[in-house]
Amino acid sequence: MITKNYIKMCEQAEEIHKEWKPKNYDLCINKEKQKIYGDGYAVLYFFNDAEGSTDYDYNKKEKYFWLPTLEQLFDMVGDYKAQISRVFLSIMVMKKYKFESTQELVINAVMEIKYKKYWNDEKWVKAND
Repeated sequence: MITKNYIKMCEQAEEIHKEWKPKNYDLCINKEKQKIYGDGYAVLYFFNDAEGSTDYDYNKKEKYFWLPTLEQLFDMVGDYKAQISRVFLSIMVMKKYKFESTQELVINAVMEIKYKKYWNDEKWVKAND
């Protein structure tokens, strides 16, 4: 489920955006056209190579921010997949964070494992700050 908070987390995950290599059908939001409706609904765009599409400019990824799928989030941690279980367990046991969706939990785990950052309900912060 894509929540309003997940959209905010993705928008601020600069490290993930630097690694993003747009592929057909990636889910993203046009920064210039971003509108969030109700409880987490947004105007979403899929990168694709269909001729005549005017919803995106494939060569200007800086105009968009990416909403990785769960599969894409797990792929980001590659050799660290075993650590995901440890992070999930610590999050659940300590109830350190309150998340509304699995995507929010997983992106937090990816950012914690790869970049030593966690979500503090407003922004990404260094783990030791």
